[in-house]
Amino acid sequence: MRRYLFYFALAFAAALFLVLQFTEYAPVLVKHSPLILLLAVYGIYLARYFGKPIVICILTGLAAGGIYTAAYHTVMVAPLDALCERTMVMQAEVRADPNIYDQNQRVEVKVSCDSVGLSSYPGQSFSAIGYLPLTEEPLSLGDRVQVLVTFYQPTVRQGFDRQRYQMANGNFLSFSYLKDKETKEAALFEVEKAQETPLFYRPQALARQFGSYIMEHLPEREGGFLYALLLGNRNYLDPLDQQNLQKVGLSHIIAVSGLHLMFLVGLIYRLFSRKIGVLVSFIAILFFIPMAGASPSIIRAGIMATLSGIAFLFGRESDGQTSLGAALLVLLCINPYALFSLSLELSFLSTFGILRYAGRLEHTLFGKLYVLIPGHIGKKFAHAFGAAVSCSLCAMLFTTPILVSTFGYITLLSIPANLMILGIISIIFGLGVFFCLFPFLTGVLVHVLVPLIDYVFWCAQTLGTQHWGILYWEETSGRLAVLSILLLIVLILARHYVYPKISIPLCCCFLIATTGYAYYLHSNTTRVTLHAVGDGQMISVIDGFNSMSLIDCGCASNQDGMAILRETMNWYGFSELDSVILTAVDKAHARNIAQVLTEIPVSHCILPNHVKESETLTALTQAAEQTGITLTVWEKAGESAYPLPGIAQTTLIGGVDRKLGVRLMDGDFELLTLHSMTQNMLDALLTSTPLQSDRVVLDNSFEKQDYLQRALNQLQPTEIILSTGYGASDTLFDIPVRSTNLVGDLTWKIPHL
Repeated sequence: MRRYLFYFALAFAAALFLVLQFTEYAPVLVKHSPLILLLAVYGIYLARYFGKPIVICILTGLAAGGIYTAAYHTVMVAPLDALCERTMVMQAEVRADPNIYDQNQRVEVKVSCDSVGLSSYPGQSFSAIGYLPLTEEPLSLGDRVQVLVTFYQPTVRQGFDRQRYQMANGNFLSFSYLKDKETKEAALFEVEKAQETPLFYRPQALARQFGSYIMEHLPEREGGFLYALLLGNRNYLDPLDQQNLQKVGLSHIIAVSGLHLMFLVGLIYRLFSRKIGVLVSFIAILFFIPMAGASPSIIRAGIMATLSGIAFLFGRESDGQTSLGAALLVLLCINPYALFSLSLELSFLSTFGILRYAGRLEHTLFGKLYVLIPGHIGKKFAHAFGAAVSCSLCAMLFTTPILVSTFGYITLLSIPANLMILGIISIIFGLGVFFCLFPFLTGVLVHVLVPLIDYVFWCAQTLGTQHWGILYWEETSGRLAVLSILLLIVLILARHYVYPKISIPLCCCFLIATTGYAYYLHSNTTRVTLHAVGDGQMISVIDGFNSMSLIDCGCASNQDGMAILRETMNWYGFSELDSVILTAVDKAHARNIAQVLTEIPVSHCILPNHVKESETLTALTQAAEQTGITLTVWEKAGESAYPLPGIAQTTLIGGVDRKLGVRLMDGDFELLTLHSMTQNMLDALLTSTPLQSDRVVLDNSFEKQDYLQRALNQLQPTEIILSTGYGASDTLFDIPVRSTNLVGDLTWKIPHL
């Protein structure tokens, strides 16, 4: 059975994936399950006859995975789908601390099946996530609510499949509460506060107490990092620090997973003898998993650590690959949709790569070096270095397909970052545990933890400025560089490869060349990005790593446009803006302008003529006076040139009071934004200034269809772009439409070689 369980789990997962891709056929599979089992048994008999045990495992796994997943979907998920778009009174229990917003709170609950008419549903409740009204005191674990809600399945928004993400975490439905049409308050909402936190939720309550203690005694920035590191709660982590960690491939240190559990178990083993430590670790794992959010990745790590401990107690050798297969199997049996959890995918693949190939890679790369290094301490450091490099490379090899398909890039900076930071992270984790458990050490540990965490911030920020280390899959040069990295790792891992003294140096040279070319191409490319900011507009124009300009800085009320701008500037390494062009001075186009002018150096700021007095205009002028920035009012009617770095030809379109249009043209690229215009204004503008463009950005308010059709007949676009926070049709008057609501940020790249 050694490692056969792993092959069984892989086959189980493969069949599960196919069934979840075609759930409409799940009832058919359940109906014909006896036939499927019969065919599987026949295949197993043949495999046994020919002595192929791995084939037996695969066939068994495929049959079991297909039938189990089809039955799970039919019994557990399909009945809940029938509740979609239905309005009813829901009775539920709060199962997680809510996220608080301006007008509501988003919370996970356990819904009573009887309250929604699912008396025959297996189990007494199911998990759902949705929005409830704000309360004077936020809802807490164990509170019971009764509320009139509408159930629904979330859609894809800004390129993110929210339904698949929520189902991977066990929430098979979403809901929103209904408001009274007259009072605008909840039509029905009653709360019964829990007298005490139920036993099942106490680990979560303890995590919340630890988090509050951390934020109370550490500076905000460092406290947010320690909270994320220990317990996986990133709500208090500075967004720019989080992005810097992402740029250098260290996001895994703030997403609680096997690494953190390894730190915890290792700390316990050092405090106790191995045998007692194993028993203590079982209790610690049982508490730590719910405290850290019980994500699939941490559950996977917990199962593997528990199996390893059990093997030690019984004097058996632990096989990591078998434990990995068992953990995957348990997780998928609990919730088949966990297969779509990004954290589980990355955790599983990186763990598999490390378990299977890290030792071989380390021996190949550093085996001869270890022999040459004298002294015990020197060898220890060399082994630590070699293990870190080998583990990083093996994890990269197997996680690259997921990273490029999800994020569109990989970072070579993860290798030096892990070497510089990973040892410090283990120290911070251990000291953080003592910080939470022993308050009498708080004063001393604060002075130790703060500089260590600041060192992590410094490393991430410093390495993050090395833009050559980020390779983008959508660019041909980036793809070549990524493929050369993978080929190099495969060549080193291969036991028998052709002419190693020639192939490996050749591959290294190719990697250096493609990485250098990718950086050169990226430096000489202008990126025009229409950011997904809801109903507002924000367009950034980034000229390589040379300069950045901005067209509008507005957003919807539920978006933080300033945070989006800061993260964009930080990603490309900018600290100032060359030009800011405002097409209107209102919330949708200039909500964040005062903060931009106050906190970010700006060379030029253009705004329309005859702007009406408003709160936004007052804040704008006060910020300009405070910072000494000259505001230029664009008085010209018609279309006039305005130089914008990185774009061959930029024109501003005036002639309508309080509004501007902007056209960007460079080679085959053209973008005309008329987003700030109302339909009446657009009609008046096109009457006085004939315009045409292949690609037009418009607002999403089309009440006067005849005006819209007349405008489109004159503009003659081949594509319409809608910057919107809501759904949009695929076409307008047979013209293709793209919406930021569906696909997220839209970026056009203009190479200048």
